[in-house]
Amino acid sequence: MAFKVLDMRLSQLSNTDTGILPIEDTPILIGDVGLITTAIAGTAQAGDVRVWLSGTVGVSLGSAEEPNILVSIERNGTETFGSGTLIYTESFLTVFSNDLPISITATDFPPATDVNASQIRYTLFISSSAASGNTLIGPATFNGIAAVGAGPF
Repeated sequence: MAFKVLDMRLSQLSNTDTGILPIEDTPILIGDVGLITTAIAGTAQAGDVRVWLSGTVGVSLGSAEEPNILVSIERNGTETFGSGTLIYTESFLTVFSNDLPISITATDFPPATDVNASQIRYTLFISSSAASGNTLIGPATFNGIAAVGAGPF
């Protein structure tokens, strides 16, 4: 069976590198997409949904402390980090004192119970291991595609 796209959503906090907000040790929401799965909810294929997520985050480093920048994605959470299921996390050791573009790609195999709810929400958060003048400068984008299909993976 060929894959069928169920939904595609885009979230863009900023498309420029003009400086948006400070990155601190408390995770902040920078991307939010809700992928609609109504077309497959309640069917035998609800367990065959695959999600592809990608994003780009521009960070300006403000300290020589070399803090880690942490990027995390949750499934079905709210605007508050820790309220959903963590599906992706990556730590970037920042050893330079200039702008750092971060690109992420993640996949998810959501359980049928989440698919049957007719929408799966994904949230992207960013934080730093030290409050040291790091800034989210942009761009800040987050994209998701939900597809269904069975086959060799």
